[in-house]
Amino acid sequence: MISRILFYCSFFLCFPASLALADNNKSTLNRCESTSEKTEISINTGEQGVQVSSQYTSKNLNTKSLSSLAGDFVVGLTSLESRTVIDINGPIWEDKTKEGECFAAKIKIQLIYLPIKVFVGSEFKEGSCSYNTILEHEMLHVQLYKDSLATIEKIIKDLMERRFAGKPIYAEKNSARHMLENEIDEVWRPLIKSEFAKVQIQQNELDSEENISKVTWSCLGEIQSKFGYRYN
Repeated sequence: MISRILFYCSFFLCFPASLALADNNKSTLNRCESTSEKTEISINTGEQGVQVSSQYTSKNLNTKSLSSLAGDFVVGLTSLESRTVIDINGPIWEDKTKEGECFAAKIKIQLIYLPIKVFVGSEFKEGSCSYNTILEHEMLHVQLYKDSLATIEKIIKDLMERRFAGKPIYAEKNSARHMLENEIDEVWRPLIKSEFAKVQIQQNELDSEENISKVTWSCLGEIQSKFGYRYN
């Protein structure tokens, strides 16, 4: 199962009343105690590097930005696409009463950043003061994206381990896997999406008026004088 996010669920989970969750409470787990199999959570993160390009003018970069206004000259831009891959496997067996089934799920999650794309307006010669200043600012965005992966991994793993507590999932016959897949789609995927969205809020803070002004007026105000527009 793969989901992709182009650049909502607090730290504490609230499960909708209408959602049938895979059961692993104390009363039902007694039915699954005949085995040492456990539910296991594995989360891995990965990134595919950074690509820096000067192929677009600042006017053209405006069409790629999600936050700029018409007429703005976007002299620098960082673009990211993330991917979430979730695989579910593990043994399923009849419970002691033979009325239901037990599922020791092996849940593997991959949080992946596709190549992070950094653009600097083609008006700025590579190696120049303005180019380096713009690139330095965009690399702050890159580092924030990279640092966020480990944070998201820890949040999701801690919550999932509290939720499943390493114990087999109990369900009616022929339904355990389906119930878990529903929970993944209706609870965990939205939560992961929410955590990625929080990173975007932090990214927007990097582009505060104060930080924008620093870049705009650096290098003796070259960027400001070139366009007469604020840096975006």
